[in-house]
Amino acid sequence: MSIHPTAIVSAEATVSPEAEVGPYVVITGSVRIGPHTIVQSHARLGSPHGEVVVGAHNLIQSGATLGGPPQDWSYKGGHSQLIIGDHNRIGEGASLNLGSEKGEGITRVGNRVFVMANAHIGHDCQVGDDVVLTNLAQLAGHVVVEPNVIVGGIVAVTQFVRLGKSSFLAAGAIANKDILPYTIAEGNWATPKALNKVGLKRAGLSEAELRNLDRAVRLLLNRSLTVPEALEKIDTDCEADAYIKHLTRFVSSSKRGVARR
Repeated sequence: MSIHPTAIVSAEATVSPEAEVGPYVVITGSVRIGPHTIVQSHARLGSPHGEVVVGAHNLIQSGATLGGPPQDWSYKGGHSQLIIGDHNRIGEGASLNLGSEKGEGITRVGNRVFVMANAHIGHDCQVGDDVVLTNLAQLAGHVVVEPNVIVGGIVAVTQFVRLGKSSFLAAGAIANKDILPYTIAEGNWATPKALNKVGLKRAGLSEAELRNLDRAVRLLLNRSLTVPEALEKIDTDCEADAYIKHLTRFVSSSKRGVARR
């Protein structure tokens, strides 16, 4: 174990013998740090308000703050968690809050997630695997980010919004409704503009799968159709492969409504 002598580490904390804690790091309360995780200088982990669990092979950069209380006036305390998986990078000045009793009490970040400088993940957010949050991306409480999403710089996402799998939010977007999986969205308020063909090609989708998804997305973005009508046409006009099934489940389960241009 490598813990710099200037670091302050709580007696309640558990740090893997294979982890590294840099100078002037402050670790407060119940914090678990897995093997091969590096915590750079001046980062702060934990608080009296809950537990922070950090997996293996993570890089937590200088000035990051993990495990502060929910930014919610109604928060009255109680045990909650921030759980971070493996092979993640948390950039300089990023902030990740604990969960709250309004959610399931857990803020969760998956694996291979890149949270860039000064980005924020609010209370009760659920961030899937292989997500990128670019500099100054801001997620309010209870946001769900499905796997393989890219959030551009200076993007804001309001409470309870879902960002669908393999979607891309362009820089400066502000999202207040669910963003369809597999799409590129932009604007204030953010709406999908097209299929994320470049990202999906990189993910290995065939031309036939791309055409099938493009047909479905065009139907959903056609404002002459209601959402139920668009779903009905997708059912008849598109092959029901795994991507179409995920898309239609996402739309059918939306509580805030999906963004449409």
